Amino acid sequence: MKHRLKNFGLLVIDYIKITDNFLILMSVGASILSCFLIASLYPESISTLKPVYIQMGASFAGLVLAIFVSHFDYHQIANLWKIIGISALVLSLLVFTPLGTLRGGNDMSGPGSGSEDLNWLNLGFVTLQPSEFLKVAFVITFSYHCYKVSNRINEPSMLFLLFAHALIPIGIIYLQNDYGTMSVFVFIFICILFIAGINWKVILGGIGVGVFIVMLILTNTIPSYLLQRIKILEDLDSAKRGLGLQQYTGRITLATGKMFGKGFHSNDLLTNTPELYNDMVFSHVGQIVGFVGCACVLLWVVLYCLRLLQNGIKAQDELGYFLCVGCFAVIFFQSVINIGMVLCLLPIIGVTLPFISAGGSSVISTYLLLGLAISVHNHTYKATLF
Repeated sequence: MKHRLKNFGLLVIDYIKITDNFLILMSVGASILSCFLIASLYPESISTLKPVYIQMGASFAGLVLAIFVSHFDYHQIANLWKIIGISALVLSLLVFTPLGTLRGGNDMSGPGSGSEDLNWLNLGFVTLQPSEFLKVAFVITFSYHCYKVSNRINEPSMLFLLFAHALIPIGIIYLQNDYGTMSVFVFIFICILFIAGINWKVILGGIGVGVFIVMLILTNTIPSYLLQRIKILEDLDSAKRGLGLQQYTGRITLATGKMFGKGFHSNDLLTNTPELYNDMVFSHVGQIVGFVGCACVLLWVVLYCLRLLQNGIKAQDELGYFLCVGCFAVIFFQSVINIGMVLCLLPIIGVTLPFISAGGSSVISTYLLLGLAISVHNHTYKATLF
């Protein structure tokens, strides 16, 4: 028994020596902050502590999965692209069966979400958001695809296949009416394709055609509530009793924290903002820890993203670089969109703040991305444990 414990201890020490402790500590720190933020809303905004337990459990499970994934060479992970991709697609398509449910069908959604997103899967014992795991699968499969055709990426046939690859998950998310998540997939696609060496003429042409097609599609199919959310940003005060309620109250909540915030145990917290623990969590950060705390969260996003890019630049090959850029795209874009929604610079489109917003599927999928980034780090600098 002592011999086994000694071996396990040596493995842990060896892992700590070679792994990216910075990213792990940054992720765990954000998860701890998230749990405290959600707990501070009990019982005014959340009727039970179940959301706190879900966040704690998802964070712990996600960390374990991230460490597990990081033990494997990212080339081995990428070679499983068929299994990973097909599994994620099947899971996402299940939302169109009787198992699928609209956002708001789970007990963590508050009133006023106004959403028609068919992006939840109710399995009875647990509710999942398959698009979160499809996001991870897309980072892996698209990175691997670009890696395999990198020397021919500007050939028309290769570009067609790459665009077709991206349109499959984007189309599924579009049919789910989840325009926020769809925009994340588009950003991942653009970032990886750009650093893969696509010709700038193709980029400009693709942007032009893409904008035209998107505008054509959205003009005829975009939901009326989403159009109204965009329009109300021009004069949010006049819409504060309608669709603008969430952002209007969120802006007030954000400002009440002033410089240093009210603290986690304040009896003066504003909790009337819908989705305060999820889409609008940055507002809650503002009232809890104030401007200083919000600045720290912004600094966290910057440092985290820079670290992901650093790992990618130092990777031993393009595959590692593409994977890290894909992880960067998710963290960066979701952070910008989420904070932009709270600051009333962007419309509400249901994008979470990585690691901090409540939601088990979001937390676990983000930790899986962490595992990919650490795998690139660990299998670039030193020998692996296994």
